[in-house]
Amino acid sequence: MNSRSRLSAIVWLACLCAAGLLFAQTTQPAPEAPSPEPRTPEPDDVQPNIFDRAVDFAQRRVVKIYGAAIGREHGYATGVLVSGEGHIVTSQGIYLASSRIRIVLPDGSQHFAEVVRRDDPTQLALLKIEAETPDYFELAAEPNAEPGDWVLGVSNAFKVAEGTEQLSVNMGIVSMRAQLDTKKRAQDFDIESEILLVDAITANPGAPGGALVTIDGQLAGVVGKVLESQATNTRLNYAIPIDIVARFVADEPTVVEERVEVANGGPGTLGIRIFKLSGRRAPAYVDSVRGGSPAAAAGLRKDDLVLTIDDEWVKNVRDYEKFAEAVVAGKSYKLTVKRGAEVLQFTVTAAPVEGAADE
Repeated sequence: MNSRSRLSAIVWLACLCAAGLLFAQTTQPAPEAPSPEPRTPEPDDVQPNIFDRAVDFAQRRVVKIYGAAIGREHGYATGVLVSGEGHIVTSQGIYLASSRIRIVLPDGSQHFAEVVRRDDPTQLALLKIEAETPDYFELAAEPNAEPGDWVLGVSNAFKVAEGTEQLSVNMGIVSMRAQLDTKKRAQDFDIESEILLVDAITANPGAPGGALVTIDGQLAGVVGKVLESQATNTRLNYAIPIDIVARFVADEPTVVEERVEVANGGPGTLGIRIFKLSGRRAPAYVDSVRGGSPAAAAGLRKDDLVLTIDDEWVKNVRDYEKFAEAVVAGKSYKLTVKRGAEVLQFTVTAAPVEGAADE
């Protein structure tokens, strides 16, 4: 190869190398842009929880209650404001036995309350303080929570709040509305009422009397007393429905019984259950009066001692049982009872037996 050919080859190779270098440079990926620094969300960027408004609404209408305590019975509970004049609905308990029931309002102010009225079938109590309470729950005459609805339980469970501290909140759903009928043999009290079973942990010390509210802040019920099964060591999470609470506050019967009209003269009942645990020779004390029964309408109460029926002495439980077996529907009976230091008389007209006679 002559010198001219070699020079041509060198020039040709140099061109190839230059072209390859240029191609390599043009095909390399562009460097990635640096990632932006994460930004801390501003307060206005945070979306509110759908329950926030309901929780805030309830917190301003639920109070803390402090009173007597004995043994394992806790001396504190919760209550809901139901009027602008200081009326409070709560659940019955040992704390109401105190002569100085202390109420702590949401603003931290403290007041002493008196018991206005109690209701045995629901175990509710109505209290009154001498203070204006402009924030309170309106009481709906009709149920406002159905199975599957979200609800919030607002209460002073375990006494976690004092003064102006926020109350505890549990969230769940309404499972069902059912009839509850507990007996004193299993609990230290009776309950004969419809209830809302809820899928939320409400059965804790301090929670009875708390508010069960819907997601829009309406009061759906009042958290009931703690019910515990000794057999299964489980507790029932429930509330007294708002329509029953409204009847209680209005001083109307909380248990409305539908009776089937039958001819008078058949087996009858007064609606009284006698305390039998002390034996048949024990005095005939009234253990409970069924809501809506003739005895309830006449004014008989739990713990009344039956002395006579139609001027015949009732010396013990056995005497009362003999009378109850012979009660005739439509017939009126004159009962003399001892209530505390008073001796009272009542006329009670027996109703037809509908599966539950006097006991």
